[in-house]
Amino acid sequence: FDDKHTYYMKVINSGGHRIGFAFKTTNPRRLNMDPPNGVLDPKEAINIAISCDAFDPAAEATNNDRVTVEWTNTPEGAAKQFRRE
Repeated sequence: FDDKHTYYMKVINSGGHRIGFAFKTTNPRRLNMDPPNGVLDPKEAINIAISCDAFDPAAEATNNDRVTVEWTNTPEGAAKQFRRE
């Protein structure tokens, strides 16, 4: 685990309403998402880069590392912007 690795995940809004999404992780020091959040119109898709920084598995616990995607429908007529609170 000497190198940083990046994998890509496609998020697709297959529904008929605009959605907001946010990625969360149990280990933000090691796991990074770009972009970490956003808004998708109906039938729109986006590629998310998920990166894992180099680390020593003998010195760090990794069994609880998780990445979660949360999403919600946005209100009708809402602007296409997102502020994570």
